[in-house]
Amino acid sequence: MQIAEIIVKTLEKLNVDFIFGIPGSQTCPFYDALYSSTIRHILVRHEQSAAYMADAYAKVTGRPGICDGTGGPGATNLMTGVATSWTDRIPVLVFTGQQPLNELGRGAFQELDHNAIFSPITKMSIRLSSSMDIYRIVRKAYSLSMEGRPGPVHIDMPLDIQLADLPIMDVEFRDVEPSYTKEPTSDVEAVRKATSLLASSHKPLIIAGGGVHYSGLGAWMEVKALAEYMAIPVATTFNGRGAFPEDHPLSAGRMGVNSPSYTDEMLSSADTIIAVGCRFAALSTRRWRIPNPEATLIHIDVDPSVIGLNYKASIAIIGDAKKIIRCMLEEASNLTDTGISRRRDWLRFLEEAKEKWRRSEWFSKIHSDDTPLKPQRVCHEIRRVFDRSTIFTLDAGNNKLWASTFLEIYEPRTWIQSGCFGPMGYALPAAISCKLVKPDRTVVAICGDGGFYMSLHELATSIQEDIPIIVCVFNDGALGTIKHRQMTAYSGRYISVDLVNPSFAKIAEAFGCYGLEVETSAQLRSALEEALKANRAGETVVLDIRIDGSEPLPP
Repeated sequence: MQIAEIIVKTLEKLNVDFIFGIPGSQTCPFYDALYSSTIRHILVRHEQSAAYMADAYAKVTGRPGICDGTGGPGATNLMTGVATSWTDRIPVLVFTGQQPLNELGRGAFQELDHNAIFSPITKMSIRLSSSMDIYRIVRKAYSLSMEGRPGPVHIDMPLDIQLADLPIMDVEFRDVEPSYTKEPTSDVEAVRKATSLLASSHKPLIIAGGGVHYSGLGAWMEVKALAEYMAIPVATTFNGRGAFPEDHPLSAGRMGVNSPSYTDEMLSSADTIIAVGCRFAALSTRRWRIPNPEATLIHIDVDPSVIGLNYKASIAIIGDAKKIIRCMLEEASNLTDTGISRRRDWLRFLEEAKEKWRRSEWFSKIHSDDTPLKPQRVCHEIRRVFDRSTIFTLDAGNNKLWASTFLEIYEPRTWIQSGCFGPMGYALPAAISCKLVKPDRTVVAICGDGGFYMSLHELATSIQEDIPIIVCVFNDGALGTIKHRQMTAYSGRYISVDLVNPSFAKIAEAFGCYGLEVETSAQLRSALEEALKANRAGETVVLDIRIDGSEPLPP
């Protein structure tokens, strides 16, 4: 059996169902092995999209996403997506082709040291050789991507190694079901102290970060149970959105830049904060200006390196969030007083702060009939048309900020975003990946016109692979985030930010999609409903929505 076949057979035993990528001359043996495999390969139009799809797959399923690229440019094209997974702590397994070992260093075609470029953005980068136990290496790489702090793992496959034969009796294939759960925390005393501290607090707050979604089997049920049992409000980070329903009375909203005013008020007033799977990154803390640095911090994370990095923790608990919160719930059930009565003023404060936000000039524009359309109105209508289980994928830029403030998220793993690395072009390929693994869900990509340009070619993938999605393009005719910055910080000296756009609806139709143009509030609701109907009939739909690019984001 060729080593390329062994790799594919191992992936089958690991229950891999999809691989995203583009074949090349250095991966032909790998693809020949896929020909008769149970694994479905998704042919993308750019390797960057393959990495984005693998990232989104992992975010929506909790299992490692798999992507591949050929040598040289195929490998470098993968890097932005792999860096996205590295920054967001997402398990991804990356395969690259490589020239034969005896040709390396001699000016081989597309030769590049892949291990050197992938090492800084992966947990492990390894080049295969014939002396390795290939089956063990692939299994280890898959498991390593999920162990401890999740992240990408890279395997480089030289062409001659892929073609090398191994006697079949030397290969031991076994069904493998990787463990996604971690051992319960052994720090029982820390759990007991943390629970007691929460019970005695007058103004406690839970911060649910991306780790609530992406560590182990997910801890959102436990976080919700703890919040409700002890009457503690919950704020989320960008990656944590959906870990707690934002229409819940205890929801304190999404924290960070351009967030609702009531979220900042809660973060600034809390006396005890329990951060779960949160590393306090720049955007979610307004560059480390929130939350209240005087608050007592209980920090739970599987990665010890993030605890105390940006905020001093009074109690640090290292381990899997699900198991730790379960232990806290058990501890809380033994308390005679969980502190609910002393938090009535705190919960009233939350409701009053929310009501003040609802009366603000920022929020009132969800009802605006102005033309061009206010982004607030667009987000509001999108939320009204699509059901609670709809999966939204988000690009980088103002489109994501508008949606993260004015489009509520209710269920876990329904907010799949480009993350802390913030690459443009993420939303469309991510939507394809999410729809592939959740075919019964409606999947909506939200992107700006600048981001849409970077991946609109993947509409062809959606059509060819029969993966129908909906794309909402927030079209402001500009690179909106940078234009706003040039306006405020550089006195309106605009350079290279305005875009002369075609009709994105007509471009979509050229790909074989259903295209709709939206310019007025009267068109907006009917267009969204028409898009949903067409999508349910199996069509990919692109809505070209003209928004007011001059509308400022909330402070």
